[in-house]
Amino acid sequence: MNKKHVLLSILVGLAYQLSAQKTGDSWATVKANGSGSLAIVYYEQAGLIQDVNGKPEGLCVEILKDFVDFVQAKHNKKISLQYVGKEPVFTNFLSTTQKSTYVLGVTNVTITDERKKILKFTPPFISNPVVLLTHKEAPAVTSFAELSKKLEGYTAEIIEGSTHLKYINKIKKENWPSLTITYGPSGQEILKKIATNPKIFTILDFTEFVDANRKRLPTKKQNLEFGDPEQLAFIMSKQSDWDEIWKLFMTDEYRKSPKYRKNISDNLGMAFLSILK
Repeated sequence: MNKKHVLLSILVGLAYQLSAQKTGDSWATVKANGSGSLAIVYYEQAGLIQDVNGKPEGLCVEILKDFVDFVQAKHNKKISLQYVGKEPVFTNFLSTTQKSTYVLGVTNVTITDERKKILKFTPPFISNPVVLLTHKEAPAVTSFAELSKKLEGYTAEIIEGSTHLKYINKIKKENWPSLTITYGPSGQEILKKIATNPKIFTILDFTEFVDANRKRLPTKKQNLEFGDPEQLAFIMSKQSDWDEIWKLFMTDEYRKSPKYRKNISDNLGMAFLSILK
């Protein structure tokens, strides 16, 4: 084996070891010992969870803190939050969480029957509309039937592995058979492309449109309805037992609480708070 192959083997081994370290305690262990750690892997989503001065902040971070306080107050167990990894590619985030027994995956993951086959979900922490975004100079579109005419010459770019694929595939099938669809690793990267290429459009969560507005990106939300808002939750592997305590914490009562609503307004703004259901 030459030096290049030896180095490659070492790097692969290190990568595997680092991946294997992405684990924390089970809920059973925390209950038995009175304390323990909750390991967290996250995919950045502005307003929900993002790095600020080297540490994660956002709505999800505040919810996690509330969860820790709940477990301490109601069950007298002390949990320490351990942020063990950040995945910049959405599909990698899903895969890492699925393969890590006692890791909580934190970002805006839509609950679907298909994903329930391979993952466990907490109860939803927020409901979130889906929106179609274009460059601000794009023509206004008011119906799916006129998309292909109003946006002639445009291509769609969608987050790979996201639930938004079903929406763009439906548009292609029913309204725009010749539409070219490409795929990006994250909403942030797609929005950057739209800012410099006005002939791209996308479908994203409303939270990402909120962030685009905050950053003054040249985007426009088209007046199209995709149906009921999606339900977003945190995820964990099928082997995890943390879903037990999350079901006790993430209730309708919590989501109606002043603390939760303040977390929404502080991190996503009053405009988002007004559309919550």
